[in-house]
Amino acid sequence: MTSFARDCRILRNVRVPMRDGVTLATTVYLPLGEGPWPVVLVRTAYNRVPIIGTGFAQKGMAFVSQDVRGRYDSEGAWYPFTAEERDGFDTLEWLVSQPWCNGRVGMFGDSYLAATQFYAALSGHPALAALNPRFMAGDCWKRAYYCDGAFSLGLTWSWLCFETCARTSEAALMPCFDVRGILQSLPLLTIDEASGAAPVREYRDYVTHSRYGELWDVLNVRQRFDRVRAPMLLTGGWYDYYAGETFYNYLALRQQAPTPELRDSHRVIVGPWTHGVNASSTLGEVDFGPEALRKNGHTERWLEGLLAGKAPADILPAPLRLFVMGANEWRDEWEWPLARTHYTDYFLRAGGGLSPTPPGEEEPDRYTYDPADPVPTRGGNHSIGPYNPGLYELAPPGPYDQRPIEARDDVLVYTSDELAEDLEVTGPVTVTLYASSSAPDTDFVARLCDVHPDGRSINITEGVIRARFREGVWGAPTLMEPGQVYEFSLDLQATSNVFRRGHRLRLDVTSSCFPLWDRNLNTGEDPATATRMAVARQTIHHDETYPSRITLPVIPR
Repeated sequence: MTSFARDCRILRNVRVPMRDGVTLATTVYLPLGEGPWPVVLVRTAYNRVPIIGTGFAQKGMAFVSQDVRGRYDSEGAWYPFTAEERDGFDTLEWLVSQPWCNGRVGMFGDSYLAATQFYAALSGHPALAALNPRFMAGDCWKRAYYCDGAFSLGLTWSWLCFETCARTSEAALMPCFDVRGILQSLPLLTIDEASGAAPVREYRDYVTHSRYGELWDVLNVRQRFDRVRAPMLLTGGWYDYYAGETFYNYLALRQQAPTPELRDSHRVIVGPWTHGVNASSTLGEVDFGPEALRKNGHTERWLEGLLAGKAPADILPAPLRLFVMGANEWRDEWEWPLARTHYTDYFLRAGGGLSPTPPGEEEPDRYTYDPADPVPTRGGNHSIGPYNPGLYELAPPGPYDQRPIEARDDVLVYTSDELAEDLEVTGPVTVTLYASSSAPDTDFVARLCDVHPDGRSINITEGVIRARFREGVWGAPTLMEPGQVYEFSLDLQATSNVFRRGHRLRLDVTSSCFPLWDRNLNTGEDPATATRMAVARQTIHHDETYPSRITLPVIPR
């Protein structure tokens, strides 16, 4: 076949057969000259056509982009994730049968494109030689479509009710709707219809499975990483929804690796990014400087090197490459968490203080949470983006000054003294909260902020816990006894930030972050079908018996 494409040969709308007879639409870019060549494969739910592979072809690699089953030009019916393992295997089988493929295949991609890599890796196909899953969870219950029991409303609604409810994306229609009004409508179960869609099976499945069970167990790829046989470079962003998941995945890959060689081949790179590598050094209201862009080409270097037969250590000598915010520099590390970590508690104190000194006898703090007037999402660590028009304008990700949020009566603010010297926090961040409520169920949200000398309160990382899952998000939900004090553990993911001398640490505590997470209606009823709201009177305890605190992974500098 003759192709008149420039600098490479392009084969359009190739039909790749699956084992059940369904064919998947595929585009192939081939280098000029004689093959065979290594292949870079991308499998996407978001249209293969805009993913251009000429750059790979010009470097001597074939590039293949494919619409997954049921999306765009591919045949079959789509349901999230369920066909990706077998279809990934069948696509790899087809690739290695082509005369232009030398038998070595690498993959990369963000979000769902990362998930297709996880599933292809679980298939165990021997052709896979390099993987670069970027910005994706390994356990979609822990932190994806739910987050420690809270429903990821904005993300899940926009993805399932607009981006994927038809064969092609309808996200461009979102600004035609009153997005805030839709997301505030009840019950959650029928928000798909409020969005102008017929009932969306995938959305309704996700919203009605509000506890961990078989549906989520099938999607928990992390528990099956013993089947992975190819080196992975896991890419994450400190302001993405999956920063913590990146490290959970890395640790699971190492723990389950069948050989020491594969265990030590996996790599991590985390930058000052949200749900994708940022083309600018500025994210939200913070400029991270020119160093922020230095590693933007890591995917190409990883694939080009490994497909040419180099070892992972030849590309990234250390297992982890982290961007340290505040210092705005890249640094190599050799383990996670870092061996030199000093876990340091900062305690909530009377009068809005945050101190390394434990509290004595102190009165608790109180606020009222009204789900009819939730705290709005302002920046943060999540994956809503410009591809979610209408929603993105309500809830852009990244670092933003939180003072408009902190001025509300339903947000408690705890602030440290000025720091006498730089304080580096690199690693997993947790909050232990002793709280009671007038409600049988409610939410607690905690957010770590960096307070600058000019007063700006810049969010660093955040987390939520739905009270009914306080005994473990994988267990049975248990309602609270109103007025009883409970211990809540909040996972604030992971971060790397230097709080500069003269800055202050701040912890915000509240009960909502909408529309990132759905509003807890405080009634204890089924969140999918509930319509009745109740106001919750929240009490945060911080005394000798109930020492509420944030635990920071402090790194000596």
